[in-house]
Amino acid sequence: MTALPEVNELVRVALNDDELVLPSRVEDSVDGDLLLAAAAYVGDVEGPKEGSVVSIHWTCNRGVCSVAALYLGQERTPTGMRIWRVRPAGSIELVQRRRYARVEFNGALSVVNSEVDTVRVGWMLDLGEGGVRCRVAPGAFKPDEPVECRLSVDGDVVVVMGSVLRAEKPVNGYEELVITFPDDHPAADLVRKHVFAEQLRARRAASVGGQS
Repeated sequence: MTALPEVNELVRVALNDDELVLPSRVEDSVDGDLLLAAAAYVGDVEGPKEGSVVSIHWTCNRGVCSVAALYLGQERTPTGMRIWRVRPAGSIELVQRRRYARVEFNGALSVVNSEVDTVRVGWMLDLGEGGVRCRVAPGAFKPDEPVECRLSVDGDVVVVMGSVLRAEKPVNGYEELVITFPDDHPAADLVRKHVFAEQLRARRAASVGGQS
């Protein structure tokens, strides 16, 4: 049986039916409640509301796990640290990585198979902390192949080792690849920050469109 995340374990707090995913960490466990480091967010994004249901995601020995939880409110530790108190309210489930937030993105990338010295340059279709969907010249990669991805994100070049999940048949001369990244890869914070910023921009655009 899979247990709840332990103290100091990195987790993600998902709000609004997993529409917004914020990074956090388990600071303590008291009487069955998890005390989480309050996630940072900016702009007009709202944090969880007292009494609302959130979901907690973390990496366990069986994969990526999730549990629904009741958000009980924000507290402060004796040192002044902001803490979110949540109470697990359901059974632990294994979830698919695709449930993590992704955003449409058309930045450039290159995909490298160093074992056979193959490089393909293309562009991204969408990007998330757990992987990327992209289009490149066909015929170079097969499912389960390890690859190195170089992504252009917000002016930075991000290098992530990943694995080809699938390669679709070429359309209009380009092959569509889905590449998965390992959990908590070195570039996860930068990719997460970009996805969060894109979500925020999309909400603002929708809000402006709804008011016109």
